Amino acid sequence: MLKKTLMIAAATGLFATAAAQANLFKPEDAVEYRQSIYQVMRAQVGVIGAMTKGDIDFDAEALHQRALNMEHVVGLLGETYFPETRGVAGSNILPKAWDDMEGFRAKGQNLGTALQELIAASGQPGFDAAKARPVVAKVMQSCKSCHDDYRK
Repeated sequence: MLKKTLMIAAATGLFATAAAQANLFKPEDAVEYRQSIYQVMRAQVGVIGAMTKGDIDFDAEALHQRALNMEHVVGLLGETYFPETRGVAGSNILPKAWDDMEGFRAKGQNLGTALQELIAASGQPGFDAAKARPVVAKVMQSCKSCHDDYRK
């Protein structure tokens, strides 16, 4: 339960320490770092999705580990979102995200919740592709929802 609470707090607190983070990274470096984190997440989701679609062999233990990998990196995103990164060339975030911080944070919370559900389910005995599909779909939908609203 504590782990779930910490994960959701990390996902919802993307901008809580924006002033401190601006001192750690140049805006251009923060955007590059953020894109690298999303690349790691995209790789994990790609394998998870392929497993649930049957494109590759389903492996519950491997799926669980990939969900844990995502959990580890999603918490790093908070230090990459600060106002000085707005408008950095190459950033894929739409200005709408900065103007709708409440909505953007809610999308992060949805991802955190969906990811925690996937981690919990995939750690249970008997987890198989049929059980994986609905919880993986929630993670995928949370990603898509944010991309639809806030990504170029």
